[in-house]
Amino acid sequence: MKNFGKIIVKQKFLILVITLLLMIPSILGYILTDINYDILVYLPSDIETLKGEHILTDDFNMGAFSIVVTDNMNSKDIIKLEKEFKNIDTVEHVVSINDILGTNIPVEILPEEIKSKVANGDSR
Repeated sequence: MKNFGKIIVKQKFLILVITLLLMIPSILGYILTDINYDILVYLPSDIETLKGEHILTDDFNMGAFSIVVTDNMNSKDIIKLEKEFKNIDTVEHVVSINDILGTNIPVEILPEEIKSKVANGDSR
């Protein structure tokens, strides 16, 4: 090991040059590599998930959906957040519990079966 260490110390400029030369293709690879966030591209075309995705996209124009859970947020703040989501260009529909109940009915008075689906403690 001492001999190996001595070689590295004596050839430090050569090692630095090799390192810099190897960084060139890695930087080019980093720049030229496209990142694909659509994981459905990597799935086989005959599985149910992809078939359902095509039905949603073609028939309902809804290729994806997201669920947002908020903590310790009152109804008025949820409505403000809902309006911000509606202002995003790619968002077509926004639905919240306030659309169904309004802001005058507290979630706490809902039957337990429904409340367990829309609220969990302080999360809604």
